[in-house]
Amino acid sequence: MYRGIPRLRASGSSIVNYLSVPQLRRKVKNSLSAAQDTFFTVKDVFERHKVVFTISTSIASVATAWAGYSLRQLHQSRVEQRLESIEKAMKNNYQMEDPELRKLVSGTVSLPACVATAGTSLIIGSVILIYGNFYSV
Repeated sequence: MYRGIPRLRASGSSIVNYLSVPQLRRKVKNSLSAAQDTFFTVKDVFERHKVVFTISTSIASVATAWAGYSLRQLHQSRVEQRLESIEKAMKNNYQMEDPELRKLVSGTVSLPACVATAGTSLIIGSVILIYGNFYSV
């Protein structure tokens, strides 16, 4: 006799008659047990490979920082080329002298901008450090 998936017959039997309370309780218990087994298995894998994950995330962080730095340098060189071409065009078209042009396009960085950038970096770094230490316990 075929003992595959039991099917409801067209003879009017309902799902309530098909699944009794003990069967339903057993299915729920088995489902919860399977979910717990999956959770603990994944947790065990993460705990056993904690060092590998830590090193991998560190390498990924360094790679991301390097890629960002490289893209920033590329962008900076393109901006510099564009500024040089504008400077040449202004010299040729308006006969401006070099000191006047340098006065218009000064490349200095202001102290408040440096302090703001350093302060923001310090705050973000501190928050990340505290957050990481809080959840590593």
